[in-house]
Amino acid sequence: MDLTKEKLAPFLPALRADQETKVEAWITVLGPLLNARYGDAITSEVEPVFVSAAADAIIRRLERPNSGALRERVGPASIDRDARFLLAAWFLPEELAQLDDLMGVGAGVIRTHRTPAPDAQRFGNRLREEVDDGISGW
Repeated sequence: MDLTKEKLAPFLPALRADQETKVEAWITVLGPLLNARYGDAITSEVEPVFVSAAADAIIRRLERPNSGALRERVGPASIDRDARFLLAAWFLPEELAQLDDLMGVGAGVIRTHRTPAPDAQRFGNRLREEVDDGISGW
């Protein structure tokens, strides 16, 4: 995916001149991050989802001084912040989970499904001869 400012424009608010420079620099970071994680799996059909996620990440960076505040108290002047915003990560865990689910891929995503064991293991040991000792299973 080639992430460009033109692709991001519909998803971004109006930017000031100083923000334009930051956004252009951040695009050079976000494009390779998404490509490293999803690569050729990003097709033209799903590309708008990734562009939107990149725009959300940029908007959060632009608002970073005020973002993540959960509670503000006047005395003794403190702010409780969401720990996810204190990290240098570009995407929230929920966003990555959504993108991973969309693509069926993702770094470190492992899904397991338990299947029942064969009847011979579930209902007795195949290697042991059946003995009718009146005790079920032993």
